Amino acid sequence: DVRLFEAAADLGGRARTKSVDGFSLNQGPHALYLGGAFKRELDRLGIPYGGSRALGGTRQAIWRGKLHDLPVSAGSLAMTRLFRIREKLAFARVFKAVTEGATGEGSFAHWLEVQKLPPVVRASLEALGRLSGYTNGSEHVSAAAILDQIRLALVGTLYLDGGWSSVVEGLAHAAREAGVEINTGVRVERLRVGGRQSRLVMADGAEAVADATILALGPHEAAMLAPTIGSLALEAHEAMPVRANALDLALSRMPDGAHDFALGVDEPFYLSLHSRSAKLAPAGGAVVHVAKYLPVGEMPARDAIAELEAVADLVMPGWRAFEVRRQELRGMIVSNGLPRWDRARPDVALADAPGVFIAGDWVGREGMIADAAAASAVEAAREAASWLSGKASERSAA
Repeated sequence: DVRLFEAAADLGGRARTKSVDGFSLNQGPHALYLGGAFKRELDRLGIPYGGSRALGGTRQAIWRGKLHDLPVSAGSLAMTRLFRIREKLAFARVFKAVTEGATGEGSFAHWLEVQKLPPVVRASLEALGRLSGYTNGSEHVSAAAILDQIRLALVGTLYLDGGWSSVVEGLAHAAREAGVEINTGVRVERLRVGGRQSRLVMADGAEAVADATILALGPHEAAMLAPTIGSLALEAHEAMPVRANALDLALSRMPDGAHDFALGVDEPFYLSLHSRSAKLAPAGGAVVHVAKYLPVGEMPARDAIAELEAVADLVMPGWRAFEVRRQELRGMIVSNGLPRWDRARPDVALADAPGVFIAGDWVGREGMIADAAAASAVEAAREAASWLSGKASERSAA
């Protein structure tokens, strides 16, 4: 038997979607990478989802408080006033290297330093890294990981019809069809490991015994749940969580002259009209996500939302007259741990706790954000199945 325990009343975590007045608001901007592990596993399991490739419309770069054409093609690179001629040549050179498989052993910041780029070109590459990996920490993040992520983003992304709750519901349905017992509103307080089984102690005092346990939690939550597992305490200490501020806007319509997309070059901002590519709003309406990628270790400032409103004023002036609803998220966790250049992420199997496995966006060798979570979840499930098979063989031999 397989049992799932979720402390919240609803499944999904950061993939939950709020439905208000016919609008679907994700918790900040979310995109499904067409070449990523999450889409691969959704397709393997036959989980339905709908949506369109992002992005259409006009794409802008924000540099020193002004808008410029974002160089996303040869044509836009030629036309943009973001770069001078020498800078356009430098950008074309380094972008070609990235698309052809450039990598590095150190940090992304070190890789950029080695390229000897003009400041605005370097800042533009850092902005692409932030956009692709939802992270702002070039001195900490692995160059290999972020360059792979930029290439993955270039394959394309989907904005999902109905928001990410649509795939959460599909996964839950598939799990129940496979016989999984899903328990929501049940908080596990402690995992006790010893002998050949683990014991889960619930908040109400009830207990459950498991031959194999997968902890799909952040590193700090996992370490608190199982304080006797030293490797989890180490991961909690070493993890560098990624945070963002987000302003999710439901508009009755887009104002005239508004741009659909903007990426901050010298400041870590992002704005995108997600409802252009997905069914997220009633007829004529619009769902816009504005975000700031916070530097690693930084918490939101007091004016966090005012900053995002100012970005919206620049990119789509007049939007305030059409606001229907909003969702404000300060310092939200985007990822529980970025892939560092100086330290590998943990494996799904815990060497100091046989029969206990971990999964999440901070675990395993593949991908970032949701792709890392999906890849590690599948690997953890397979490792757990192998562990259980081995235990069954031992019992048969006995």
